Amino acid sequence: MPTNQPQEPFLIRLQAAIDADPSLNVSNLAVKAGLGNSAIRLMFKRNTNPRVSTMRQICAALGTTLEEFMSNAQTSEEQEIVRLFAQLPEPLKQQLLGYGRGLAAAADQSQPKDASENE
Repeated sequence: MPTNQPQEPFLIRLQAAIDADPSLNVSNLAVKAGLGNSAIRLMFKRNTNPRVSTMRQICAALGTTLEEFMSNAQTSEEQEIVRLFAQLPEPLKQQLLGYGRGLAAAADQSQPKDASENE
Protein backbone atom coordinates (compact mmCIF):
# COMPACT_ATOMS: atom_id res chain seq x y z
CA MET A 1 0.00 0.00 0.00
CA PRO A 2 1.09 3.59 -0.52
CA THR A 3 2.85 5.42 2.28
CA ASN A 4 0.79 8.60 1.99
CA GLN A 5 -2.71 8.44 3.42
CA PRO A 6 -5.62 8.76 0.99
CA GLN A 7 -7.83 11.83 1.35
CA GLU A 8 -10.76 10.88 -0.88
CA PRO A 9 -13.68 9.20 0.98
CA PHE A 10 -13.88 6.17 -1.30
CA LEU A 11 -10.13 5.59 -1.10
CA ILE A 12 -10.13 5.97 2.70
CA ARG A 13 -12.78 3.25 3.01
CA LEU A 14 -11.08 1.10 0.38
CA GLN A 15 -7.77 1.36 2.25
CA ALA A 16 -9.52 0.25 5.44
CA ALA A 17 -11.17 -2.69 3.67
CA ILE A 18 -7.86 -3.83 2.19
CA ASP A 19 -6.04 -3.41 5.52
CA ALA A 20 -8.76 -5.42 7.31
CA ASP A 21 -8.45 -8.45 5.02
CA PRO A 22 -5.01 -10.10 4.98
CA SER A 23 -5.92 -12.10 1.86
CA LEU A 24 -6.71 -8.93 -0.09
CA ASN A 25 -4.27 -6.66 -1.88
CA VAL A 26 -4.66 -3.93 -4.48
CA SER A 27 -3.50 -6.10 -7.38
CA ASN A 28 -5.77 -9.08 -6.79
CA LEU A 29 -8.73 -6.79 -5.98
CA ALA A 30 -8.22 -4.90 -9.24
CA VAL A 31 -8.13 -8.13 -11.25
CA LYS A 32 -11.18 -9.48 -9.40
CA ALA A 33 -12.99 -6.21 -10.26
CA GLY A 34 -12.09 -6.63 -13.93
CA LEU A 35 -9.53 -3.81 -13.93
CA GLY A 36 -5.86 -3.78 -14.82
CA ASN A 37 -3.76 -5.09 -11.93
CA SER A 38 -2.26 -1.63 -11.25
CA ALA A 39 -5.53 0.35 -11.57
CA ILE A 40 -6.23 0.60 -7.84
CA ARG A 41 -2.57 1.29 -7.05
CA LEU A 42 -2.75 4.28 -9.44
CA MET A 43 -5.90 5.57 -7.74
CA PHE A 44 -4.07 5.61 -4.44
CA LYS A 45 -0.95 7.15 -5.98
CA ARG A 46 -2.98 9.97 -7.58
CA ASN A 47 -5.29 10.21 -4.53
CA THR A 48 -8.35 10.61 -6.72
CA ASN A 49 -11.67 8.84 -6.63
CA PRO A 50 -12.36 6.71 -9.69
CA ARG A 51 -15.46 6.96 -11.84
CA VAL A 52 -18.68 5.75 -10.24
CA SER A 53 -18.75 2.76 -12.61
CA THR A 54 -15.24 1.77 -11.46
CA MET A 55 -16.20 2.19 -7.81
CA ARG A 56 -19.19 -0.08 -8.44
CA GLN A 57 -16.91 -2.73 -10.01
CA ILE A 58 -14.57 -2.59 -7.02
CA CYS A 59 -17.47 -2.83 -4.57
CA ALA A 60 -18.93 -5.79 -6.45
CA ALA A 61 -15.54 -7.51 -6.19
CA LEU A 62 -15.67 -6.86 -2.44
CA GLY A 63 -19.14 -8.42 -2.31
CA THR A 64 -21.05 -5.24 -1.59
CA THR A 65 -22.70 -2.30 -3.31
CA LEU A 66 -21.31 1.20 -3.58
CA GLU A 67 -24.19 2.50 -1.46
CA GLU A 68 -23.47 0.01 1.32
CA PHE A 69 -19.74 0.57 1.11
CA MET A 70 -20.05 4.34 1.44
CA SER A 71 -22.82 4.37 4.02
CA ASN A 72 -22.26 4.76 7.73
CA ALA A 73 -24.51 1.78 8.40
CA GLN A 74 -23.04 -0.31 11.19
CA THR A 75 -25.53 -3.07 11.95
CA SER A 76 -26.72 -5.69 9.51
CA GLU A 77 -30.21 -4.13 9.68
CA GLU A 78 -28.86 -0.69 8.75
CA GLN A 79 -26.87 -2.20 5.90
CA GLU A 80 -29.96 -4.02 4.65
CA ILE A 81 -31.97 -0.78 4.71
CA VAL A 82 -29.29 0.94 2.64
CA ARG A 83 -29.17 -1.97 0.17
CA LEU A 84 -32.95 -2.11 -0.19
CA PHE A 85 -33.27 1.67 -0.54
CA ALA A 86 -30.68 1.67 -3.34
CA GLN A 87 -32.79 -0.85 -5.29
CA LEU A 88 -35.93 1.32 -5.31
CA PRO A 89 -36.96 3.68 -8.11
CA GLU A 90 -37.03 7.36 -7.14
CA PRO A 91 -40.80 7.67 -6.51
CA LEU A 92 -40.70 4.73 -4.09
CA LYS A 93 -37.63 6.17 -2.37
CA GLN A 94 -39.59 9.35 -1.68
CA GLN A 95 -42.56 7.34 -0.43
CA LEU A 96 -40.32 5.31 1.88
CA LEU A 97 -38.67 8.48 3.22
CA GLY A 98 -42.10 9.92 4.04
CA TYR A 99 -43.10 6.71 5.81
CA GLY A 100 -39.83 6.64 7.75
CA ARG A 101 -40.26 10.26 8.84
CA GLY A 102 -43.77 9.46 10.04
CA LEU A 103 -42.54 6.46 12.01
CA ALA A 104 -39.75 8.51 13.60
CA ALA A 105 -42.18 11.30 14.56
CA ALA A 106 -44.63 8.79 16.06
CA ALA A 107 -41.85 7.10 18.03
CA ASP A 108 -40.64 10.46 19.29
CA GLN A 109 -44.14 11.40 20.49
CA SER A 110 -44.61 8.06 22.26
CA GLN A 111 -41.45 8.49 24.35
CA PRO A 112 -42.15 9.40 27.98
CA LYS A 113 -41.28 12.97 28.89
CA ASP A 114 -38.43 13.58 31.30
CA ALA A 115 -39.68 14.39 34.84
CA SER A 116 -37.85 17.73 34.77
CA GLU A 117 -39.77 18.72 31.62
CA ASN A 118 -43.11 18.28 33.39
CA GLU A 119 -42.35 20.80 36.12
